[in-house]
Amino acid sequence: MAALGVVIAVASLSLGGTPAGAAVGAKKKTGTPVLVEVGDTAGTQAPMTMTVTPTSAPAGKVTFTVKNSGTVIHEMVILKTDTPYDQLPVVKDGVSEAASVGEVADIPKGKTKSGTFKLKPGKYVLVCNIKKHYGLGMRAPFTVT
Repeated sequence: MAALGVVIAVASLSLGGTPAGAAVGAKKKTGTPVLVEVGDTAGTQAPMTMTVTPTSAPAGKVTFTVKNSGTVIHEMVILKTDTPYDQLPVVKDGVSEAASVGEVADIPKGKTKSGTFKLKPGKYVLVCNIKKHYGLGMRAPFTVT
């Protein structure tokens, strides 16, 4: 029976069908790949991390794949700003998103989500702007050339 399911799935794909679990009507959008890993060990009771590889990309479409290796929900907001990544003003346990050019939102613990954004040359800051997360270290610089 499992073999029949594989045959049906392969046939569906070869005929242009949508594999199970894929978004219907979604257009494939890819850009320069960037991996972002966000993490924590004890929620807001301990420091948090955000690592970005690579830390720069050429102008145009950039696909951020964000992996949440932490214990709580996270997000990744892309801010276009010349302010250093660790010096954004904090108000009400977060930073202003006025300079936001996009985000990968609501990534549950242990999950990965992606988003593709058209970015212009300049300096950016990637942050998790959930309450207190920026202040606990969930931020990183990013440059578009």
